[in-house]
Amino acid sequence: MHAKRMIPLAAAAAGVLGAVLRGLNLHTGYEEGTCLPIPGNLPQILLIALSVVVAIGMLAWSRGFAPQRGVSFERTFGCRTTGYKMLAAVTGLAMGVAGAAGLFTLVTGGIQSGFSSEGKQLLDFIPLVPLWLLAILTMVSFIMTASAQSRGSINEGGAFFTIIPMFWACFDLIITFKDNGASPFVSLYAFELFAAIALVFAFYAIAGFLYSTSNPARFVFTAAVGVFFSFTCVGGYLVCWLLGGSPVELGAEAMLRYVCFAAASVYLLANLVIATRSLVKEKYTA
Repeated sequence: MHAKRMIPLAAAAAGVLGAVLRGLNLHTGYEEGTCLPIPGNLPQILLIALSVVVAIGMLAWSRGFAPQRGVSFERTFGCRTTGYKMLAAVTGLAMGVAGAAGLFTLVTGGIQSGFSSEGKQLLDFIPLVPLWLLAILTMVSFIMTASAQSRGSINEGGAFFTIIPMFWACFDLIITFKDNGASPFVSLYAFELFAAIALVFAFYAIAGFLYSTSNPARFVFTAAVGVFFSFTCVGGYLVCWLLGGSPVELGAEAMLRYVCFAAASVYLLANLVIATRSLVKEKYTA
């Protein structure tokens, strides 16, 4: 097997290891009651080191695809397998359900708290509306894009929908800054922040195949890093829960956002597999 085809597996494996370290960090790295980070937490130090190694390693590994700049969307992401279409539908459905649930809890919670009469609360709710609406539209994007990949061609309407996941990730990035920007404890949200940034650029890279000169190396790098950080964030809380929990708890909003992270990262991982295999084959058959 060509080494570049191993990039998706390496990204997923690193993400699983990152999830274990993040889970241990959440379980042992914060004080009860205050949720203040405990200095010198070993799992956190190891996770930071792993993140640096993954970022540098994936950047170097993905450079092998740089000569294939300009390859078409259809030749890179074309996939006729039923399994991929089912995966795109399931991950899209997860995004849509999370978006609908987010809107429901937003509206019902706002009504109960009387957000219409308090300007500060209203401003807190406003950025969440496009976030959840874009999550629902991302469901449509995943399904429509998978259909186009199966056909081996994409029309103008389908091309438009490829940019929607990028905007969803942008708004999630905004929410992360809004909720945590004033916090001095960067370790609480840094990995979530990096995940959102990587997802923005990964979905931007996919759309770039249709709206500008395609850059396979950029997609491979950002998708691999996005998978790693998303697996680390989402899996970390699952590992922490299995270990007995953490002083740092997720609210309903954060849980729904993590569902979206999980769905988006699995979808990206599948496309990373498709792209790396297609690009390696393209290189040796060109």
